[in-house]
Amino acid sequence: MREALKSLEVQGLVNIRTGPGGGASVSRVSSEKTNELLWNYFFHRNVSLEDIYALRKIIEPELAASVAGHLDSEDLELLEASVEHCSEDHPPASQREQRIQELDFHHVLADACPNPVLSFFAKFILSLLARLFIQEQLNPDPELSKKHQMNGVNYHQNLLQALKDGSPDTARQLMTEHMESAEMYALSCLNREKE
Repeated sequence: MREALKSLEVQGLVNIRTGPGGGASVSRVSSEKTNELLWNYFFHRNVSLEDIYALRKIIEPELAASVAGHLDSEDLELLEASVEHCSEDHPPASQREQRIQELDFHHVLADACPNPVLSFFAKFILSLLARLFIQEQLNPDPELSKKHQMNGVNYHQNLLQALKDGSPDTARQLMTEHMESAEMYALSCLNREKE
């Protein structure tokens, strides 16, 4: 029993207090820890890029709509900095780094989301994508990669304007188109790698 409790404590799932009145109690699990546990759950289940994008295409448009008109000046500054960072003027050291930088824009939206469930699942999907980009040896066509980068920057600029304007319908539509474009690009990179 003690070993089992110690194992749960190491995992951050329980707190153990010693002394009078001590004992084990369930810990409040952070979103990071929950994310890690979910990642472990999916690790051996052959989650594909198609699986991730099937959910991402549902969640991200709703995420964008939920924050339209509700972002504070700090959020807007972070989004603008992300767009600037991903522009042509700041070439990435690698394609994987570029993809991770592009996800930063979406992390800002997830952090600003008033719906904690939507926020959590958006962050989880982004973490799955980041891990996939880090683990996979992507082999994008350089010309296609440049086109995707410019498309991504354009989508982010247009989304930023819709978010500033407080237009949830426009933000939802732009994010839907952006997710479809991003999925096609990511799949083309993986398919090129298999060739």
